Parts: sequence; C-alpha cells; structure tokens
Amino acid sequence: IPIHAQGPQAMERDSWSGPIAPGSSIRVDNTFGDVRLRHGGAEGNLEVAAILQQLSIDGSKLVLETEITDDATVVTIVRYDIDGNVDQQAPRGDKARADLAIMVPKGFPIRVETKNGLIEARGVRTDVDLHTAYGTIRIVKHQGGITAHTESGPMEITLLSSATEKRMEFSSTTGPITVFTPSDSNLAVTMSTSGAFITDFSLTVEHRDTEEPNKTAAAVVGNGGSALDMTSKRGDLALRRVVTPNTD
Repeated sequence: IPIHAQGPQAMERDSWSGPIAPGSSIRVDNTFGDVRLRHGGAEGNLEVAAILQQLSIDGSKLVLETEITDDATVVTIVRYDIDGNVDQQAPRGDKARADLAIMVPKGFPIRVETKNGLIEARGVRTDVDLHTAYGTIRIVKHQGGITAHTESGPMEITLLSSATEKRMEFSSTTGPITVFTPSDSNLAVTMSTSGAFITDFSLTVEHRDTEEPNKTAAAVVGNGGSALDMTSKRGDLALRRVVTPNTD
C-alpha cells in the first residue's frame, strides 16, 4: 500500500471492473463518503469508480479495495495510517473522503453501508439493502425489493407503477421518510411513528399512546398488492401522490 507523506495530498481517481459470479451478491462499505448506484446492464459485469480526496492531517491514505468471495463481491474503502496499518477511525478534523459510483448489473442483490454519506440508487434493477447512520438515502425509478434504514438522515423514494411485487421496507430512528408513488400503483402500505403522518391517500390510524411509535396507519393504493412498510420512532412519514406522465 503506498503511503502518503505527512500533509494533504491531491485528488485521486481509481476504478475496478469485472464479471461477478451468477447467484452472488454485492456488498459495499464506505464510511468516508457517498455511494451512488446506477443500472449497469444485464451482462453480470460490475463497475466501480472512486474519487479519493486525500486530505488527511496525519499522513493516512484512503484506498479502494475489492475482494471476490464465493458468494459476494465486496467493495470497501479502507483507511491506512502512515505506517501502512488499517485504521478506520479518522482523527477529528480529517477531511479526507471517498465517493463511489457503482454500475450494478441487473439481478445481483446489493447491500450498501455508509456513515455520513449519501446513498443514491437511480434506475437500479435488483434488490437493494441500504444503511446509513446520518446520511441521506434517495431512491428513484427502482425495480426490485428495497430495505433502507437511516438513523437521523432524510429518506426520499420515488416509485414506479408496479415496479416490483417484492416487499419494500423503509425505517429510521428520527429521520423523515417520504415516499412518492403514482396513484395507479397497487400497494398495501403500513406506517408507524411518533412523528406526523403526511399523505395524499386515505389512512386508517390507530393510536397507541403508551408505546413508541405511538400510532400506526394503513393505506391501500390502487388495488393493494406489494407490501410497503414505513417505520420511524420520531421521524415524520409522508406518502405522496405523483402524476404518471401521459405518453400518448
């Protein structure tokens, strides 16, 4: 592993690409920045691009590493100290960061973890499992099952009509969650929070004053169908209607 001399260094770019085994999954761990997911085709090739801003104050270095196991391709941003030892705890004031763009092949499930970074999935065609502590989660035009969790960051999801029959689960501790869905979707929605419900659809609300969350709600969009679950301890939950564009 090349080690920087003491002091801030220039921006670097790195990348990795290659085929991944049929039936395997993808795991991404980046505690130093954002992760953006895009549809990468149906050929089973994974592409990863990294922008590494080496702004450490102690001579450490961020490195993109990829490991292929029998059941997963694991993509990680690893922090090495000045002596070449792995040390994932950056000191206070360290502004080094790493941002990833990943082209995800269709049908290969992916799990992503960040700390403060954004996770954005746009046009992805597989099951996703997204986790961030304080960052934002944004999902657009997704096809497949979804599990997404944030502690305090906001979450915004824009669904396609009947894009999946699989369960979709969105949760937070205090972060607000907003789901936009066309009115011609078929969804069975459950919502639980001690925050506010905001909706363009009819809700049936049950209060549970001695519990947290202190109320639950249910909504049927269209004819019902795919399960959509929104849960937060104290964050506001919004189920909003979007108009399907007329393509005639």
